[in-house]
Amino acid sequence: MRNDTPRVCIVGAGAAGLSLAYALSSHRINTRICDAGKAGQGALAASAGMIAPGAEIHEAGARPHPLAVAFARLALHSASLWPAWAQRLRYETGIDPEYRASGSLIPLPGDAEGANAAASLQALGVKAHRLTKAEAVRHLPGLDSEGSLFLPGDAQLSAPRLGEALITALQASAHAELHEQVRVTGIEPGAQGWRVRLADGEMIETDCVVLAAGWAAETLHPAAAGVFPVKGQALMLQAGADAGTDSWPLVRAGDVYLASKPGGRVLVGASAEPGRSDTVTDTVTADTLLERAARHVPAIASMQRLSHWAGVRPALPGMMPRAGEAAPGLFVALGAYRHGVMLAPALAEGLARAIAGEGESEHLVPFAPPHG
Repeated sequence: MRNDTPRVCIVGAGAAGLSLAYALSSHRINTRICDAGKAGQGALAASAGMIAPGAEIHEAGARPHPLAVAFARLALHSASLWPAWAQRLRYETGIDPEYRASGSLIPLPGDAEGANAAASLQALGVKAHRLTKAEAVRHLPGLDSEGSLFLPGDAQLSAPRLGEALITALQASAHAELHEQVRVTGIEPGAQGWRVRLADGEMIETDCVVLAAGWAAETLHPAAAGVFPVKGQALMLQAGADAGTDSWPLVRAGDVYLASKPGGRVLVGASAEPGRSDTVTDTVTADTLLERAARHVPAIASMQRLSHWAGVRPALPGMMPRAGEAAPGLFVALGAYRHGVMLAPALAEGLARAIAGEGESEHLVPFAPPHG
């Protein structure tokens, strides 16, 4: 039986908010989730669903950060949780998130670069194999690269189906209430906890608040200071059901990625447009993404365009997340940037433990607010 006043109010129903509510339901903690739009939309719906810690750690090497090693540990830990999460969601809801241990291919200009990159990744605990051109083509026929890295620990899923599964699980839970089209305008301390102020004048009294509102969170509380939007555009292509693309690994080439999806579809992304919060698409960006992709996989140029969309990712300076307790009873899950799906289980389980009074997650401690 639910209490009239939920113990936890989560602001934001994206990857972080929905996953945390799902984890809290396992602790039998009553939770109310408020989202200004539709649950599971926004950055989650626009995501490619990549769970690619190896590729992310490799690309993060180009922008050194004091938390780089901690991020590698967090990313690898979270990725290790995904197989069980996907299986559990499929069992409980009947909705398959389409988790697939695809691995990632990283095209490189030569063998020397591959040796250095593999050694750097292996030092951080990432499984990484150098491939010759002939070996890489066996993973992805038609790949045009002199050398590559293969990262077998990387994976992917369907972000829209993940959102659908999480929402279905929460709707069936006796400990969760999902409220869509409910805009939060402020968060403030209450007499015995916190108050969440809604645009219609309602005030939610709750023991704990979790701020997981994406790029717009900065307007709600100083704990979200520094969060900014990064617009990203992506396309879905049709290669044909018999083209063999369903078994492709992820391709991570720095300025473009490819994620094959069931039914001969290939997702190509994504632009990075800091400071932009609109979802308007443009043909120049689409053509640029396709040109970049075709440099590595020429067959991309002949595939049919199915759709072109834009999403807005929340980021913080340094592109590192912020997660933890900002004040007694006030928690944040912010700035995951393009890592929202990948980090969702670790953020959810770590924050749920903290809210339940079971202690801090060692993987989240380095990202506790404030930082960056």
